Amino acid sequence: MKNLKNFGITFAVSLVILGIIALFACGVVADTVCGIFDGGNGDMDNMLSPADTSPSAGSDDLLSKKVDGESFTWLWVVSDYRPDVFDDYYPANEEAAKALGDFGTLGKEYRLPSATNLILVRAFVDTREYIIMTIPSVTKISTSAGDYTLGDYYAVAGTSELVSKVEAMTGLQINYCSVIHSTDLSQLANTVGSVECTVPVDIYTDGKNYVSAPVEETTAKKTETTAKAQTSSKESSTTLEPPVVLTKELDRSESVKLAKKLMPALLYYDPSDGIQQEMTIEQSFARGLMANLSDCSDSTLQSMLSSLSGVFVSSNVKTDAIYLHGEVIRAYSWFDVHTVTYPGKFVAGKGGDSSYYKPNLEEGVKYFYNYR
Repeated sequence: MKNLKNFGITFAVSLVILGIIALFACGVVADTVCGIFDGGNGDMDNMLSPADTSPSAGSDDLLSKKVDGESFTWLWVVSDYRPDVFDDYYPANEEAAKALGDFGTLGKEYRLPSATNLILVRAFVDTREYIIMTIPSVTKISTSAGDYTLGDYYAVAGTSELVSKVEAMTGLQINYCSVIHSTDLSQLANTVGSVECTVPVDIYTDGKNYVSAPVEETTAKKTETTAKAQTSSKESSTTLEPPVVLTKELDRSESVKLAKKLMPALLYYDPSDGIQQEMTIEQSFARGLMANLSDCSDSTLQSMLSSLSGVFVSSNVKTDAIYLHGEVIRAYSWFDVHTVTYPGKFVAGKGGDSSYYKPNLEEGVKYFYNYR
């Protein structure tokens, strides 16, 4: 009887405790359910609701935003014209040329400004893309007058013929072409702002050329050859050439703002690396320039165009172009941007022949097939 009594007491106490626990649990569940329906339980509401992936208030959905403007193709050409360095340029007008009277097979050879940089910018609204293609100025082309590099072809044939050749190489119709002398690049930067560029190598100059490093070994060999020639000829009055003195123009940098130093950057040429460094500089220059332009309103672009009208050697970009493409230019900051070099192969010079770039015309036209 004693054990039965103890069991009864224990059982009764257990029921009381279980009842209290059950009552408490029911209260918690009831509060939670009520919170879900009346919005008082934020944590549970967050767990049951899907994540909000919509743009924040006031922001534009750039993937679906309509662009009010037309696609365009723009060719940029930099011409190496430095009369302060070279004094043998062909006269600018026919009358001055006739007055010289020293042309012909045995006459004096005159220099023509050549194209040192060719950059094609294609804005394609349908796919929301920008294509920036650098075309090496040493690209060899065939003409009815023989083989030329694109740079030299510009010198002898002019802007319109150069445009025609680039159109044939790409299959695109070029809407605009702007040519600027290398000496005016700093003025371009004064108008549109300093241009952010990549300079992949230290750049030096001998006063005329812009190269990657002092060519001490080449200078030594040249001096040695000259000395041997003097020894072998008793009547020779040739003196040893002074060593080439190079001074540094630009330090290597992954990102640098350039204005006055744009000319040495874009005139840099060293074929020993297959012109990869030159293309890197040109591509970064184009991207930097487009980034500056994309940050401008229509009125600012028109003002810039007016300021540059006297700087460009030639340009067919008029005021109406801003109305047609202003918004597309501003869209550069959120369009997909691809930088490429015209397909082809660099051929190093041998036996006194100059290096050149052999274009793959089939691949070049094929590349732009979907961007016409």
